[in-house]
Order: sequence, then structure tokens, then C-alpha cells
Amino acid sequence: MKKYISIVFLLLSITVYAQPLRDINYVYLYNPDEAFTFNLKSVRGEGSFTILYALQVKDTSGFMNDYSIQWEGRALLNDKAGTDLSFNNNVSARNKSGLEGRAIIPIQDAPKYIVARVIKNSDKRAWLFYTALESNHPVNNFLTRNESLVLDPFIHTNEKVKLAIDSSEWMVSYYDDNFPPAAPAFSEGQARVSRGMQIDSAFHVLGGDEINFSKKGLYLVQKDTNSLEGLALRVEEDYPQYAKLLNLAGPLIYICTKHEYDRLELAKGNKKAFDRVILSMVTDTGRARSLMRSYFRRVELANQYFTSYKEGWKTDRGMIYIIFGLPNEVFKFNDREVWNYKNDQFTKRFNFSKSSSLFDPDNYILIRDEKFKDAWYEVIDLWRNARF
Repeated sequence: MKKYISIVFLLLSITVYAQPLRDINYVYLYNPDEAFTFNLKSVRGEGSFTILYALQVKDTSGFMNDYSIQWEGRALLNDKAGTDLSFNNNVSARNKSGLEGRAIIPIQDAPKYIVARVIKNSDKRAWLFYTALESNHPVNNFLTRNESLVLDPFIHTNEKVKLAIDSSEWMVSYYDDNFPPAAPAFSEGQARVSRGMQIDSAFHVLGGDEINFSKKGLYLVQKDTNSLEGLALRVEEDYPQYAKLLNLAGPLIYICTKHEYDRLELAKGNKKAFDRVILSMVTDTGRARSLMRSYFRRVELANQYFTSYKEGWKTDRGMIYIIFGLPNEVFKFNDREVWNYKNDQFTKRFNFSKSSSLFDPDNYILIRDEKFKDAWYEVIDLWRNARF
């Protein structure tokens, strides 16, 4: 899970990076064309936070000497600058496409926000990322794979991983719930979720031992099952990019009629039956291919960016990202995230309210409104005519 993080992107000259974090347009956070990705997470332990980070660069030529990271702490999102930080126990390792590392900071010395400034020296540009260090942050462990950090919000079935913290026994609870997709932006109510989830199975693991998860679904790893802390993660198969026909019907629910969606579900992996439904929507083979290619590229990105206790395409932010695309502006605050769209087709603002839980400390819920109805159906019509 990408989680409890408010990751923030800032693109600007190194000499003018002093700016309140809340005033910045963070659209680069969700832009797949960005030159690199930087993941930042915090894990709370007894008396300290572990800071995890990973930088992955697309163009690796000259990477080893071109990128560097500086750290600072800030007390408020309104602060224009912070206090420089240095970690005596910062352990990092470079590889052919980037670097990753971990550092520990005592809770009593921890700032409210820890900020990483990623600098590309050749361009004299910097990007800022931050994460909040909360005393009640529920995440208390993390995974490694082949001695590398696992910072994606998901892992794959039967993938071998290890719990990195504490070699004692941990309880793993498995939930096989099929969570509903997000309700449309104009809906009066959100997609219903059961008030309580039932554990389908449970087993014990030892920290440091190699483990794998054989079933897709939601897992919660806890030291104490009576506590409100642990590590939640999704386990998936062909993910974030769907390759199996059986997985393609679900995400299309946002642009299908109920009758069309029922037919897609009934196809059960039958490609000819599936294709007939898609062609009945678009009526042209070339446009049908274009629709599927563009739509499922956004589904893949939604899974990558927004995977939570449920698949990324099912989340509110994932739904809006799939239907409306990359926003023009993204602003992040303590309690919400705001997306602004400004183009020839529509001008809209979507507000997502933060709704944290043990299963996703960084969960956001769309504030739905009837006023989105016209724009929603206009864009759905563009999708169905392959004119996006």
C-alpha cells in the first residue's frame, strides 16, 4: 500500500524551492511521463520512525552522479522552509535504475513532516516529497523482496517476501471480500461496504522468514490482533496491468450500461462473446481497439497509484482518474485532496476527504455532488465513441 503517505511532487528551480507545501500543484505525482518516481513511507515502531524511500529513474544514463537527496523537517504545511535533517543511520544502496534506503528517527526528535528534496544536478531542478509522522500512525512493519524494499501498494500471488521488522511471531489475517467499485461522482450514496469484514482464514509467520501469499485479496499482518496497528496489503495476480480476459469486465462498469456489463460478466473469458459486447458499444473495430487500449492504460495507472484495501480502479480517486484523466492541478492538505480539471470540454473541481483506517491510513473519499452528472455523462459518451 502506498500508505499513510501524503506524497508531494514539486517541480521548480533549486533556488526557489522555499514555498508552503500546501500551495503547490502536485499533478506530477500522478503523471506517468515524469522522469522518475520517488516513493516515501513511514513505519512507526516503539520509540522511533523508520523512513523508507526509493528513487527509480527512467533514463539511467549518468544517473549515478546526477541525482541526490536532501532531507528537512517541517512543522506545518504552511511553512515556506524547514530545518535541515541528517541521519546518522541512513542506509542506502544504488542499483542500475535508482537507489533506495531507510533511516531511523527517534519519535521525540521527529518533525511533523519529513521532506525529501530530490535534486537533478545537471538541470538544477528539484522535486519535493513529504510524509507526515503521526504518533498514532498504524503501520508498524514493512516488506522486503530479495533484500530490496517493497514500496508498491501491492504484491503478487506466490511472490516471496519477508517481514523486515521483529523476528518474533506475527498473525496474518486474510479477507476474501469482493469490494464494490466506486459509485459515480454524482451519486447520492457511496458504494455499500459491509460494516464488518469477516476473516476468511489466518496463519502465523515469523519476521525475517521468507513467506508468500497464495490467494489474491486483502491481508492484514499484526503483532497484536487486539491493537489498531499492523501492515495491510493487497495481493493480486496480473497487476497492475491486466492481461487476463477474466479481469477486464470489472473496470468497464463505469462506461457500460447494466445490460452490457451483465453480458461482459457472462462472457466468463470467452473472447468472442466479450468482443461482441465491446463492438456493440463502439460499432467500429478500430475504435474498439483504441477504446480498450486507452481505457486499460488508465486502469493500470489507477491500480499503480491508488491501490488501497481494494483494487486501485475501484477507489474514488482511481475512478475519477480513469474517466477524466490526469488533472490539471492537484492540491494536498491535511484532511483532503483537491483535483482541478480545466480544458475545452469541462471545468470541474473534485474534493476527496481523507478517511483513514487501519486497512488504509491514506484513504480518500470523493465528495459526491449532483452537479457532476452532466459532465460525467458527456465524458462517458466520449469514451463510448472512442473520442477521448
